[in-house]
Amino acid sequence: MEAGPGSGAGSAVASREPVAPSPEPRDCGPLNRCEDFTVSLLPQARIADVASFAPAPTSIVSEPAGLGVVGLPTNFVVRAAEHTATGTLFDLPVTVRFTPQEVTIAPGDGSTISSGLGGRSWGDLGAPQFTPTDTSHSYTERGTYSASAVIHYRAEVDFGRGWRPVPGTLDIATGPHLVRVLEARSTLVERTCNEGPRGPGC
Repeated sequence: MEAGPGSGAGSAVASREPVAPSPEPRDCGPLNRCEDFTVSLLPQARIADVASFAPAPTSIVSEPAGLGVVGLPTNFVVRAAEHTATGTLFDLPVTVRFTPQEVTIAPGDGSTISSGLGGRSWGDLGAPQFTPTDTSHSYTERGTYSASAVIHYRAEVDFGRGWRPVPGTLDIATGPHLVRVLEARSTLVERTCNEGPRGPGC
């Protein structure tokens, strides 16, 4: 009597797992958009969002140091550099970069000076004193003036996918700087003030 399939000694049975058919390629249209397609968008940062990463305020100085002469240029110097900071924004790691674009100087007499040198040290040209520059100002009256400046920074953010611009500018003010403005008068005399201390103009 012959043994039936799977019964008795010496019989062998081959077992194979069913092979799943290959999935058909999905047609999601020319833009490859399917219903379950997920797009991850990075948030748009605003100036207010990155203000906590801002550079520290800088200072303004004048040439000659703290002095001016009525009718002659008093040169103002404001130094600012590119600033980069890292941290977390919108619960994402971020790098923020600030680049100085323009400076607005208030000499203290009601006037203003604007200069857009694109990140240089404004007014720092190494020129002799009383040489006019794009950040110099001539006072019309003697007195003591409180000068100040505002630096306008452009901001960019990088969430790990490249730099993205932040609309607007971040404005950071300097502290005050006192300028004492004097009058220059000349007189033709026979002797110097050392020779004649009580002479005209001494």
